[in-house]
Amino acid sequence: MGKKRAAAAVLAVVFALALAGCAAKPVPVDPTPYLSVEFSGMSGEGTAAWSFDSEGFAAACGEDVKDAAGLAACVDGSLDKAEGLSNGDTVTFRWNCDADTAQQEHNAVLAPEDATFTVEGLDEWVTALDQIGQADWDTLAAAGEDALRQREGDAITGAECLGGYMLVRQDFSSEMVDVHNMLYAAYKVEAKLPDSSSLTYYAGVGFGDLVLHGDGSVEVTGDYGFMAYGNIDVKAGGDYYNFTGFETLEDMNTECIDGYQGMYSVESNATEAAA
Repeated sequence: MGKKRAAAAVLAVVFALALAGCAAKPVPVDPTPYLSVEFSGMSGEGTAAWSFDSEGFAAACGEDVKDAAGLAACVDGSLDKAEGLSNGDTVTFRWNCDADTAQQEHNAVLAPEDATFTVEGLDEWVTALDQIGQADWDTLAAAGEDALRQREGDAITGAECLGGYMLVRQDFSSEMVDVHNMLYAAYKVEAKLPDSSSLTYYAGVGFGDLVLHGDGSVEVTGDYGFMAYGNIDVKAGGDYYNFTGFETLEDMNTECIDGYQGMYSVESNATEAAA
């Protein structure tokens, strides 16, 4: 009889240990779906910031996790890189949660231990004409025409935008010039002189430091409304009148393309056919 009792006691202990072993097996939980990483700033100088939805994570843990809210409260982490980011870079977020606390108090283990994100949506300096969408181009062309009319006054009877010149800074050795890019919108301009004669000439209106935002829109962040340097003197009714521009499109091409070679790369789609 004593042997039976002893055997039963041993079996009870073994069964209790087995149950304890089962209960101690931690439940894998993945907090990544509740992690958000946001990127901001200019590509090359971008920053990253993260946030964690602890309430959402706790609600999704399931009944096998003990005190899910307590587990969520002890979950933390960090990014391996949060500054100096460019579009296309990757950053890794590593979770930081005491493993013993997670297992012993919450019956859980974080898995995976890290998450990787690709940097995207940072602003960039415009480097090509095709980065400027039609709506933004129309806005720039209209602003350029307004600047042209303000400069030359009522003499302007018409202005057709022929395209533009995209100048991208290549040489930053000169501290006198700090722009990253310039766009000259090119116009074929019709003007009426005081003696009722007409003049056709070409003008370029400039915009500095164009930024391509993460949503695809383009914004001018520098100076705008400045003119490509050119000078036309016209005699009408015995007097001379001056216009800022060029007699031919070829002359403007020479100024806006050849005149900036070296310090800038230049792309042009300015042509009579664009009108």
